[in-house]
Amino acid sequence: MMRIWLWPLALGLLSALGLLAGLVSDGAGDWFGWLALGLPTLVGLQGMWRGRAPTQAPRRAAAVRPAERG
Repeated sequence: MMRIWLWPLALGLLSALGLLAGLVSDGAGDWFGWLALGLPTLVGLQGMWRGRAPTQAPRRAAAVRPAERG
């Protein structure tokens, strides 16, 4: 289960740190805030750009013909 939640938690923590750094610091903190808030945005845009994975149609059993009599 941790495999599923690892990246969303990491991006959420990065966003929170970026917001905090942007609010309380100047100089390097502002740059860190921009980077920390830009990375989750880029990840989200990449997901939108790629779209959903194509779903595969269920495979149908091949039509079985009766053996031809010769």
